[in-house]
Parts: sequence; structure tokens; C-alpha cells
Amino acid sequence: MQKTTTLLGAMVFVSGLFFTGNALAFDNPDEDDIFWETLSAMDNPNDVDGCKAKIDELWASGELNRYDVERRREAGQTVPDSELYDMSEGHRVSMTAGYYNSCEGLDEGFEIMRSSMEQYGKTSNIWDMADWHNVTGLYFQSAGEGRIDFTRTLDFMSYRFQIFMQNLPNLLVFQDGYISLNAEMVSELKNYGAVLTMYGLNFSETPDIYVDGVLADSSDVSDITYDSGAGTLSFTASHFSSYRAVTKGSKQSVMKLTGTTKKSIKYNARKSTFKVKAKGKGLRKSGTSTICRLGFTEATKVSVSKKGKSVVCVFPMSEFSQTGYYPLTISISGKGEVSRQNAIRIK
Repeated sequence: MQKTTTLLGAMVFVSGLFFTGNALAFDNPDEDDIFWETLSAMDNPNDVDGCKAKIDELWASGELNRYDVERRREAGQTVPDSELYDMSEGHRVSMTAGYYNSCEGLDEGFEIMRSSMEQYGKTSNIWDMADWHNVTGLYFQSAGEGRIDFTRTLDFMSYRFQIFMQNLPNLLVFQDGYISLNAEMVSELKNYGAVLTMYGLNFSETPDIYVDGVLADSSDVSDITYDSGAGTLSFTASHFSSYRAVTKGSKQSVMKLTGTTKKSIKYNARKSTFKVKAKGKGLRKSGTSTICRLGFTEATKVSVSKKGKSVVCVFPMSEFSQTGYYPLTISISGKGEVSRQNAIRIK
């Protein structure tokens, strides 16, 4: 959980600083919040001019006034309607000054994110890009374990991709002969092609590649190359999931997630946790850890049945105040992972 909290805190620091002045807030702005409008107007996290220009635009349209009044009222303050229509020069200066200051400090939160990634062994060239709306040649790498090279242009100055970045340690896993990228919560990524490279392998011949416990075919992977001397396997993946290299001709058990015993959970702020029981097949591997996620949130406790036909996951209620449908993902270290879209509805 610490990895998630570290990166989440980094991005929340950015959003909290920018809009609430509270760097200790632990909730991202909603997807339709003007924070993301402002972020999308910037070329990259250092684009202070683009940030300020968007603030000016929001002021001129009256949206900044409305936003500020709504947030203050949500915080329990009494704010007269007259402030909604106050477009005087004095109000403009006082209103925009704080947001301008936040524009100048926005890159600090991204630097925290970068440092946190590197702390856990993940590196990327995203930080060297001048235009985060048109990122080409992007890679993520874990030294000595593996690398993912994206083959399409990506726009990282958006809500979905920023959420992806702050949850990267939970979504991207490199292990010995195993690479997994869970894109269920970032639909824009799911069918993006990428070149996956695994390091440090010791197969005598080109290994078989399994995707989620099933032998991959041409619809899953292509352009497979293996250097036995260097122990490096590279291939193009047509979609994101979990890929594992195994000795050619060996068998792997199939992972399957068939459903949950409950389809919906009612949010209750007075409760600290709630349970989700998932049913499936092959959800256990002796001597390895099993991770359960609902959306981006990792379960605090996971119990797996002896035969691997069910998993009970305990989640913190406080992480699910936003209602809607969430995908459920079961990950088994070194084996694979399987997801089910819209598995649980929080209502």
C-alpha cells in the first residue's frame, strides 16, 4: 500500500495545491473538475504560461468565479451570490493571484511523482518530453527486469493518464519473465500496441508466451525475438494484459474470473471496510502473493481458497466515495492477472 500512497500523495499534492490550497488533501478532483481543463491547456508540467493563460480564460468566462464560490460553499462558508458576478479588476487580481502561484509550483508535484517512481526502480523518458499532449517513443523500464515501449502517440495531459501515472506501481509489474500492465482503468491504453522486453532470462530456446495463463497466439503477440546469450526476449503485444515467458512446450494453469457474489456495494462513510468475494479458476499459486484491486485501490487483506476458486478481498470504504462501476483485478505474482470490467457498482 505504501507505493500507492506515495504516488497518490504526489499527484494529490498537485491538485490540492492548485485548487484548494491544501497540500494534505487525499482526493483527486472529479473528472469534470476545472483542474483537468487547466492541465490539458498546458504543454507539460513546466508550462507556466499555458497554465496562467487558461486561468485568464476561466476568469473571463466567469467559470473561475463559479468554481471558487462552489468550493467555498462546499467547505461550509457563507458566500453571497454577488460574488458570482463580481468581475471587477480588484476581484480579478485577488482571485487569480493564488492560482498563478500554483501554476508556478505545479511542476513540484510531478517531480515528487518522478522521484517516487525512481525510488521503486521505475524509469521513463516521459520527463524529457516537451509536449506531453503528443508523446512519442514513450517507455517505462525496470532495471534488469523489463521494459515497455509504446508504439503510438499518447496524450498524457489528461485525467485518465494522470491517474494512470500516479498508480503506476500498482498497474505495471516487472518480474523474472513476467510483465503486466493493467489497463482496465485506462481504456485509452488497453488496445494500444507496445513492444515488451524481458531481461535476465535463461531459456535455451525461444520460450512460449502466455497471456493471462493462456498460450498466446498471433492475435496477442508478434515479432518475437529471443537472444539466448543476452537472455533477452522481445515481442509486440497487441493489447495490454499480463505476459509470461515459459519453457517451450510447458503447461500453465488457466486463470479465470467468472464473477462476484455481490454485484453492488452501498457506500457508507461510517464503515471502515467492505468485502468483495470473487469467483473463478486458477486464482492461486503456491508460495506466491495474490493482489486484489477494485479500480485503482488495492485490497488491505486478501484470502484465497485452497483450490483457487474464490478470493475474498477487503477494501477501505473511504476510497470509494465516488459512486459508479469499478473493474476488479486479481494478480498472482509471477503467474498473471485477470480482470472483470464493471464487476462492482458502488452506489
